[in-house]
Amino acid sequence: MNPLTSTLLPLVEWVQQTRHAAPRLENEADGLLYKLAALQQRQQQLDLQAEQPLTLGLYGHSVAGKHHLLTTLLGDNHQRIEIMLGDKVLDYLTHINPGHAPAVAVRFTRRELPVAQHYPLFITLHHAGSLAQRLIRQYHAAPAARVAQPDVLAAKLKELQTKRQAQPQPGLAQLAAIAQTYQQVVRRQHHLDSTLWQQMAELLPWLSRADQAALLAPLWGDNAALTASWLRLAETLHHLGHATQVLAPASLLVDTFLLPVEGFLIPTTPEGAEISAEVMVCPLINQQIATQVSLAQQDLQLLCAEITLSLNYQPRLALVDVVDIPLTQLDDYARSLQPDKLLLCNAVTERREVNATGKMLARWVDQTQASNAATPGLIWAITPRDARFNGANLDESVQRIIGLPGKRWGTLQALDSRNMQRLLEWLGDALVPAQRALHIEMLQAALNTEISALFSHITDGENITPERARADAEELVRALQSHAAQHGELLASLLPERHTLQQRWVSYQQQRHQQPAGFTLDIDLFADVDHHDHSPRSQASFGRVVHLLWINHLRQLATHREAAHFSGLDNKQRQALCQLLIVASYRLNLPEQLEAALRHGSGSMAQEITCASAVLGDFVSWLGYAHVDPALRPASRVNKGATVFAPQKQATAHARLARLGDQPTRGNTLYVYDWLVALYTRALENIDYHHPQDVSAEQRTKLKQLLAR
Repeated sequence: MNPLTSTLLPLVEWVQQTRHAAPRLENEADGLLYKLAALQQRQQQLDLQAEQPLTLGLYGHSVAGKHHLLTTLLGDNHQRIEIMLGDKVLDYLTHINPGHAPAVAVRFTRRELPVAQHYPLFITLHHAGSLAQRLIRQYHAAPAARVAQPDVLAAKLKELQTKRQAQPQPGLAQLAAIAQTYQQVVRRQHHLDSTLWQQMAELLPWLSRADQAALLAPLWGDNAALTASWLRLAETLHHLGHATQVLAPASLLVDTFLLPVEGFLIPTTPEGAEISAEVMVCPLINQQIATQVSLAQQDLQLLCAEITLSLNYQPRLALVDVVDIPLTQLDDYARSLQPDKLLLCNAVTERREVNATGKMLARWVDQTQASNAATPGLIWAITPRDARFNGANLDESVQRIIGLPGKRWGTLQALDSRNMQRLLEWLGDALVPAQRALHIEMLQAALNTEISALFSHITDGENITPERARADAEELVRALQSHAAQHGELLASLLPERHTLQQRWVSYQQQRHQQPAGFTLDIDLFADVDHHDHSPRSQASFGRVVHLLWINHLRQLATHREAAHFSGLDNKQRQALCQLLIVASYRLNLPEQLEAALRHGSGSMAQEITCASAVLGDFVSWLGYAHVDPALRPASRVNKGATVFAPQKQATAHARLARLGDQPTRGNTLYVYDWLVALYTRALENIDYHHPQDVSAEQRTKLKQLLAR
């Protein structure tokens, strides 16, 4: 086990144990656990990288361009790509795929693969989680897609708690990747909060497959056909023993006359008949070939993530696998931190595809490439079949979305033999074990930093001297001052959306009026210890629920890359700003202010949401000084002789306005700079503040020891 993997598990245990003794940590525990689950999954993928073959990916709309690259990279002296399929040697571009975009990914390798008589085809399968991700992307790519409603999910969670099994069920064990996929495909205002995701993650492995399908269904709009499809495929995976690879017959690719077969690798034509045949496969379980299993060919095609074909000779890049990635599968490879380098042939063909494709390629770069890498991982390969030669090139718009040319993406020509030789030399230098090891090391360092940053607001407080705290506050204020023109967008981003508050109000009311759980016998009477405490948590007031929602909103904002566009702050500065506001909110009793304001209302949703929004808005806009006498506020740096947020003198009926002031009032400028002065003052007041219900010194010491492993 990797040392970092063994560190993440104790960190999860530390949060779960400490949250009950430290109410302030309890407010953020679900968010921490949600983020730790995503980091655990990334660490697991990093641990696997050293065992994975070096891989070059081909991606894009230009099938002819990709086949041109395949021929150059893998072709023999006769421009054939010879594949061994059992006892036959076939040309890939003649017998298997003569000019079509493959329906599934195709990997070409010289590695030795498992073989079984009559089953020469090596297929890698999707798992239940990746199937759910595909359905989420498929559903939300269509117009008028419905987003999941938190109150509906909360009600479903409550219902399914009564159906919890005595033992965790095999198959779908993690929710982190599914959650990340959903958050990617919906607008930020429709993101589900970390508390709901964490509750789903804790329950999901303990449900039957039918109940898992019911819990996941809101993520793809409760579409009955998609839910039935996921459940059928999940049952098929169970039938296969949850194997991740199978061996299949060559008849899926070629017929008895060695002609290409439609319906598996090559998509069927619109007028083609639906495939209803059964096919026998041999599951690979623990690298051992198991007994043959029969399943529908259509289901196998939906389960197939990748077909691996063995080359009949050593290619020019001897140690490198080449994989042709379909347009819909790049996100699946990004989750696995694959491939090492990606050659792109025409990213888009229509203008409406630019934004989505640009964001997807940017995600691939963010997930698979180190920010300090010497060479870019994403390369536009200009082939003789490139669309730019037909005057229809839209890729420049995609490149602008990805940003940083030469660092995040590059361009190489693949037009003639001289260009191709340069391309091969560049790839030969970039795709070597030493570069892979360095790449993994840089990704691991970035992950280590991310893990430490996740707990920095807990561990760093005692280590910072007052002098250092003042210097950090000055640095933050100067950074905000340099982006004063974006101040309005910044303040808006610091507040949750109104509809988010409405959803939380509905969930809160449902929890208040929840009925006793139904009678259930799903208890393991013979278990030695029940490790899971299912007792309901005490009900907090709605004011404290709103404060908790706001805190988690700030924590998520601090890690959003998109936030840099409207705040101008880097990740560290955003985290510092959010931490400053959170500490100040505790110190200035914001939860009590919310409770007091809500106590005198009518109790209706509209009134309570408006009231909570106003209190949060006042706190962010005035940083708590709205309720402080002007004489007790800090002095303004721009409105000389006045304090921050001091009202301007107004003409009255008794004081005639004879002339304009010497300096016209600059309301916006005065407000922004007063806000910065107020923020700096609050930062100084936060120094040495310790919440009475915060993590204890002993608990903090244990956390530091875990992080130092």
